[in-house]
Amino acid sequence: MRIEEKFTVSAPADEVWAFLIDPERVAAALPGAEITEKLDETTYKGGMAVKVGPLNAAYTGTVAFDLDEANRSAAVHAKGQGKAGMGNADMKMTSSVVALGDSEAEVTVVANLSVTGILAQLGRGMMQHVSKKMFKEFTEVLGKELR
Repeated sequence: MRIEEKFTVSAPADEVWAFLIDPERVAAALPGAEITEKLDETTYKGGMAVKVGPLNAAYTGTVAFDLDEANRSAAVHAKGQGKAGMGNADMKMTSSVVALGDSEAEVTVVANLSVTGILAQLGRGMMQHVSKKMFKEFTEVLGKELR
């Protein structure tokens, strides 16, 4: 499933970029996410819990970052194993930050998400609804953090 989101943040692009490349800050702003251990400079262990319709799914796994500081873009690869037979999740995401002036930035996110197990049976529409809700909550926290 492909997810595309674009949003504007009322903060300088450098501040938005600094937030988005800090895994602990991102996890704190993303509902259900947590970083539990730093494995090396670009790879972290963590978890993600999400409610999709009637199901609560929880995954543990790794997330790795490949940053292009000069262009304020990042490639992220997250993969997790679901708890209690939930299946697996694999996400490859690219994001970029572009200045829209001195105090505003636009963030573009494109993700490809693959889920196996019971969540895959709920269908694309339900997964897209949940991802939009999570992005909305994330952007609200991001906006408050950078005021």
